[in-house]
Amino acid sequence: MAFAVFFFTSWLVLALFLAIPKKLSIIENTFVFLIILVISINWTWIIYEEMKLIKSTKDAMDYTAFLLFRSIIIPMILVTQLNLLCRANTFAKSLLNVSTSLAILLLLTFFSTFFNMTNYIKWNIGYDAIYYLSLHVIAYFSLKFFRKSAQSEVKYS
Repeated sequence: MAFAVFFFTSWLVLALFLAIPKKLSIIENTFVFLIILVISINWTWIIYEEMKLIKSTKDAMDYTAFLLFRSIIIPMILVTQLNLLCRANTFAKSLLNVSTSLAILLLLTFFSTFFNMTNYIKWNIGYDAIYYLSLHVIAYFSLKFFRKSAQSEVKYS
């Protein structure tokens, strides 16, 4: 059941990303996606394997669902959220946008524990909320850094 839910969610997130009008270029979307993917993979390795704060499942299908969540859903939600954030013209819309994506990520985290994909040992969902909020901040500032470095590149040429 977990694989079906997370497979459907990953395709839904990808379809949503393709359907929305994008404010970021394909290079900016790719850069932010790769930054979040690298952080997500390393974060998972440190928290799950090195510190053993969360135990992941040994079932192959559930582990595949876990990989879909870590490697596709989380980065694509953040890239989609960043595209929508650039379109928001008020602070309230921006805050609503970030809150919605944070709620979706926390709901999917709840589903991962509900379907026994992950088992919290010395962890709770509040730490995940802080982690996802940090990912939002990192995505935003990595985009700012990328745009600033691209602009300074143009000035010198």
